[in-house]
Amino acid sequence: MDLRYVRYAMAIARAGSLRRAAAALHIAQPTLSEQLKALEKEIGVELFSRSSSGVQLTEAGEAFLAQATVAVDAFERAVAAARSKGATSRLGVADGLADVAARLLSQLQNLRLRVVPMGTAEQIVSIVDGTLQAGLGYAPGSLPRGVARMLIHRFPVRALVHRDHPLAASEAVSLAELTTEPLVMPESDAVAGARRFLEGFVRHRLHPRLGPAAATHDLAITMVERGAGYTLSVHEGTPVPETLAFVPIKEDVPPLEVVFLWNRQADVPELVSAARHVARSG
Repeated sequence: MDLRYVRYAMAIARAGSLRRAAAALHIAQPTLSEQLKALEKEIGVELFSRSSSGVQLTEAGEAFLAQATVAVDAFERAVAAARSKGATSRLGVADGLADVAARLLSQLQNLRLRVVPMGTAEQIVSIVDGTLQAGLGYAPGSLPRGVARMLIHRFPVRALVHRDHPLAASEAVSLAELTTEPLVMPESDAVAGARRFLEGFVRHRLHPRLGPAAATHDLAITMVERGAGYTLSVHEGTPVPETLAFVPIKEDVPPLEVVFLWNRQADVPELVSAARHVARSG
């Protein structure tokens, strides 16, 4: 038996007429009438009595639809359950957040998940159009409707320098001292956070000395290790070579904020729960 015909019969019962049911289903009335007749022929009884004022369920029709409705609902739940088990959610991860992603993934067990390298801005666009269910990125200025945000962690800003550099021995370094050194800036999504750090220089009427740009977050670390300068965009949760050291900054600099983003309409309770766990654990 074709479940479409059963759904059509349910629609006819709700509408009370073939004309209104056909309009609601966006099919031609003669076609709907033929399909109803085919269903009644297969069952062997009339489901509706026809009159000039519309249609009405027969006693047999009431008995049939009472059970058919339960069967259709059960079928739809079965399909939804199968799809949820077979579906693969996509999680975007911005450059430089591999360690945060690892903490999030450690909270997930049976979820089918594909991790995709993706900048924060691209994550937001993909979450809106439904091609991405969630993401880890750097705090954006604003979000469109339908995209939710959860603060995962605030990382205090530190200068990452080579251990052989004189500033590495300092308990804290001032922004004025850093202006004499080249600042290695990543060109990736992490630069959005680094730009906020530059506001600290501006507030103190200082002009940082920009050094070479790095294509990725990891390359910025490598360049600092090779003596190209220092960087501000690397948070302390990121593994770095032993030849490098994080040094606190004396002035108040906006922290690096990492956020979990997700589509409010997406069915991703496991991901949201894991993100909350990461946020609580710091």
